[in-house]
Amino acid sequence: MVYKLSKRIENPRSLTLKQALEACREFGFADLITKPDGNSKLAKSTGFRNIGVSLTPSTVGALDNCPSSTPKCRAACLAFTGRIEMEKNRAGVIGKSRLGRTRMLAEDPQLFADVLHSQLEREDRKAKRDGFNVAFRPDVLSDRFWHLENPWIFERFPRWKVYGYTKSVYKIQNFIDGELPKNYHLTYSWSERASSLYCRTILENGVNVAVPFYDRKTLKGVLPDSWLGFPVVDGDKSDLRFQDPKRSIVGLRVKLPKRTIQAKKRVLNSSGFFVGV
Repeated sequence: MVYKLSKRIENPRSLTLKQALEACREFGFADLITKPDGNSKLAKSTGFRNIGVSLTPSTVGALDNCPSSTPKCRAACLAFTGRIEMEKNRAGVIGKSRLGRTRMLAEDPQLFADVLHSQLEREDRKAKRDGFNVAFRPDVLSDRFWHLENPWIFERFPRWKVYGYTKSVYKIQNFIDGELPKNYHLTYSWSERASSLYCRTILENGVNVAVPFYDRKTLKGVLPDSWLGFPVVDGDKSDLRFQDPKRSIVGLRVKLPKRTIQAKKRVLNSSGFFVGV
């Protein structure tokens, strides 16, 4: 699969919530929005109503939604952990929903934007009614160019905190240069191909780097106090990356198998994606 930009949508059409939900059902899913109770990461968002969009990652579906992914990050992708592991296959209820959302985006990007707009308006009303701010993670499992494909998101909801992880050096450079929307925050996601020099460079420019750590002796997830000379913050406590102090390493604890042989095999297969300390 080859990633290509979807049609740029400047002005989504107005749909009623009923029309939006009907469109969702036509593509085999119930809702375009992933709510806090539908994702363990989004649930860790004190003070915000944290919502997202869960598409398929780069290895499945009608589109390559992760153009900068690497073999090892694909192998460790969170898309295939958690609730979906309890399904008999990746095309269970959760898998079908992600496939359906991606198919809608691939086949009719205008309809995708129309439905998204309707449902984001719904979430905005609910958040205001309940007295919450909104945090929006459009790439729960993907890494698309939302600011190019759907710039209206950032314009229609200027008070929202839109955020995400990315492996795209182009997006990160745009972020450093101030060329992204002001309410769009990115964290660079470490990979086995990333160099320490590059990470130090972007850290010095105020971009945080997310890194999965494990203890070489115990083979358990652990967080060091610092890495590459920069302080490590606990990325497992909250998903609100825009609240992290600048020039920080966002530490994520690697979840390895309990059996030593399997844990060692997984670390070896990561080829440096998992960082031992």
